[in-house]
Amino acid sequence: MSSYIPEDVLRNVLEAANIRQVVGEFVPLKKSGRNWIGLCPFHPDKDPSFSVSEEKQIFHCFGCGEGGDVFKFLMKMQGMSFVEAVKALANRYGIIIPERPRSSRDQKRHMETEELVSLNLAAAEFYHRNILHSPEASDARAYLESRGLKSDTISGFRLGWANDRWDGLINHLKTEGLSLDRAEKAGLLVSRKSGKGYYDRFRGRLIFPILDRSGKVVALGGRILEDGHPKYLNSPETPVYNKSRVLYGLSQNKGAIRRAGKGYVVEGYMDLLALAQFNIDQVVATLGTALTEDHVKQLRGLCKDWILVFDGDAAGVKAALRALPFFYKLNLRVRVLVLPAEDDPDSFVRREGKEALEALVDTAGTGLDFAIQQGLASYGKDPEGRFRTTEDVLSILQPVSDPVRKSLLVGHVAQKLGVREESLWERLNVSNSSTIVPNIRKRYELSVEAKIRKGPENRAEAKLISFLLGYPQYMKTFLDAGLDLWLEVPSLRNLWMAMSHLYSMSGNLNLPDLYDQLEPVPELRTLALRLSANFAPFEDMEEKMLSDLKRYCEDRRNKVLRWNVLEQIKAPAEIVDDEDLLRQILQLR
Repeated sequence: MSSYIPEDVLRNVLEAANIRQVVGEFVPLKKSGRNWIGLCPFHPDKDPSFSVSEEKQIFHCFGCGEGGDVFKFLMKMQGMSFVEAVKALANRYGIIIPERPRSSRDQKRHMETEELVSLNLAAAEFYHRNILHSPEASDARAYLESRGLKSDTISGFRLGWANDRWDGLINHLKTEGLSLDRAEKAGLLVSRKSGKGYYDRFRGRLIFPILDRSGKVVALGGRILEDGHPKYLNSPETPVYNKSRVLYGLSQNKGAIRRAGKGYVVEGYMDLLALAQFNIDQVVATLGTALTEDHVKQLRGLCKDWILVFDGDAAGVKAALRALPFFYKLNLRVRVLVLPAEDDPDSFVRREGKEALEALVDTAGTGLDFAIQQGLASYGKDPEGRFRTTEDVLSILQPVSDPVRKSLLVGHVAQKLGVREESLWERLNVSNSSTIVPNIRKRYELSVEAKIRKGPENRAEAKLISFLLGYPQYMKTFLDAGLDLWLEVPSLRNLWMAMSHLYSMSGNLNLPDLYDQLEPVPELRTLALRLSANFAPFEDMEEKMLSDLKRYCEDRRNKVLRWNVLEQIKAPAEIVDDEDLLRQILQLR
C-alpha cells in the first residue's frame, strides 16, 4: 500500500479514534476533573503526571513534556511510523485507506513481494509449532531452557525448530497448497543438483524468524545444536531480504529504543535474546555480517545515543572499530562497551546479571577514545605506534562533515596522542585548518551583521547560550531541542554545536575544556568567554528562567518546522515525502 493517505481519511480516523480508549490499553487511567490521569509510560513516574483530554483528544506529560494526539501516542508507545499508526487506527475503526493506482510493473513486484513474505511467514509458523509441540524438538526445548529463555520470549520472537528431515517443510507447503518454486526463491528450499525437486534448507536447527522494520518475516536464521558447520545459517538474499539492511530485533524493540533514548548493538540472536531475559529491550543485532552504513541509517531514526556491545575477543574489537566511522559520519553519539575477553553479552549477563552489565555500560568510553586505546594497545606507545594509531583514528574522522564537531574531535585526538593539530589537519587534506577555520570565520563575520540589527531573537539566543554556560547541568535538557536548526546567529549556532559535542563526548560541560577545544577558532572562544563573563546568576529565578527558555526553544523549533512544511508544499509532487509531510502537519496543528 502507498504511504500517501488523503487528508479526509486522516480526519475520519482522528474523528473515529478515542484517545482515552487507545491510551487506556497501555496506561491505567483515572478520572480527574475533565481529564484522565495516570503514570507516564515514557519516563520513570512515581506520581501521576500523565494527562489525557478526551475533549481535546490529546495527551500530555507534565513530567517529561511528551504530548500530542493519538497518532503521536502510538508512534511513541509502539515505535510506529506515522503511516503505520494511521493504518493501525484505520483498521481498528473500520476505515478504508484507498490505494494509489499501481503500474502493471509495480503491481507484479508488489505481488511477488507479498508472496515471498507469506511463504516466510508460513515457514516461521510451521517451525514455531514444532518447537512448542513436536516430539523431535525435545532437545531444542531443553537447550532453550538451559539458556534461560522464557516462554514469553520464545513466543514474542516466534522461535522455532526445523526437524532433521529433508522434506519437513516441503510436505507442509504441499499440504497448504503453496508453491515450492516460489519457496525456493524465498530461500526456504534448495534445488537438488539433479535439477529435479527441492530439499529443506533448514534441518535440525533452531529457527529465528528475521523481521523487517515493519514486522514482516523476510528471512529465517538457523542455529545447529550439536557440533557441525556452519553453526549459523541464514536465508540467502532475496527480493525481500538484504542482510546489509536488516537488523534482528529492530521491529520488536524499536519502541523500547525510542522510549529509552539509547540503544545497544550486539552481534547475534542469542546475545539479544539473553538481554531480553533481563528486561533489556533497547537492543538490535547484526545478522552474521559487519554493521553497515545502511544499518546505522536505520538506527539514526530511533535515537542518537548508541552503545556497541560486541564480544571481548579480537574479532569483536575489530567489528567495533569497523563500525565507528558510520556513526560519526551520521552525527550519532557512539560508545563502545569492552567486555572481558572471554565473554559475549549473553555469557556476561547470565553470569553477572543486569546491574553488573549496566554498571559496565556506565564506564563505556566514546568510540574515538576506544579507537585510540585499541591502537596504542596494538601498536605500542612509541612514535611509530602513535603514528599508526593516528592513521586509524583519522579514518574515523575523515567522514565527519560538521566543521565544529570535526575541529573538536581533531583537538581531542591531538591532546590524547600528543600530536600537533596542524599536522592532523594536513593529513586530513585540510592544510592548517584552511577549510574549517575560514568557513567558521566567514559565518562569524555574518553574525556581526546580525548583531548590528540586534533583534529580539538575537538577544534571546544569546541569553539562552549564556544561561547554559552558567548552568551547564541543564545541557541535557536542551540537547534535542534542535538549536542547531533554528539559532539565527551563526556564531551562537557554532558555539552551541561546540558545547553540545563536548558534552556528548565527556558527559558534562567543563568550561576550561570548552575554551581549550575552541583554541583553533579564536572568535568562538572569545564569544564563549564574553557570554560566560556576562552571565549573572538568576538566584531564586533559576527554575522560572529554565521554564521560559524551554518554552522559547519549543516555539522556535515549531516555527522552523512550520516553515519547512510550507516549503515542502511548494515542492513538486514527485519529490515530496508524503509520510514525513503529513506527520509534521499533524504535529504542528
